[in-house]
Amino acid sequence: MRVADGFLAFPDTIVAIVLSGLLGPGIGNLVLAIVMVKWVSYARLVRSTVLTEVEKDYVAIARINGLSSSKIMRKHLFPHIVGHVLVMATLDLGKIILLISALSYIGLGAQPPTPEWGAMLNDSRPYFQSMPQLMIYPGLAIVIVVLLTNMLGDYLRDYFDVKKEVGQ
Repeated sequence: MRVADGFLAFPDTIVAIVLSGLLGPGIGNLVLAIVMVKWVSYARLVRSTVLTEVEKDYVAIARINGLSSSKIMRKHLFPHIVGHVLVMATLDLGKIILLISALSYIGLGAQPPTPEWGAMLNDSRPYFQSMPQLMIYPGLAIVIVVLLTNMLGDYLRDYFDVKKEVGQ
């Protein structure tokens, strides 16, 4: 976790720009840079969830009953982790789309002829005065998809909320 703490010392966007610049332009390198930036928050989430759940009585009872560590992880810990990770992934999806678009806008992401919204925004800059729809449509697509993924993340957070009452 010390390596993860080291990664958290720098902003995600700056590290992604540096890594994309070092790896070079292209979708594969872009995905690799984003994975190298985003893994930290998922590792910390899974670790904290596991440390919380391991202290609970049902895990101790499972150990007393002779379940192996792999069965305890599969039957008891994994169901608690998957909801948290799924909510975080859907909330992160909007951030990742914005990051991909930003990196493609500055030329570190998708390269022609691969279509990508950030690259479309960059390519249509010279034509903004005469044909603004060339920038408006990709920009709206980014906004709409990011809003929808955030709404999905909020819905999943409410759905997987352990603390909600049964009567609601």
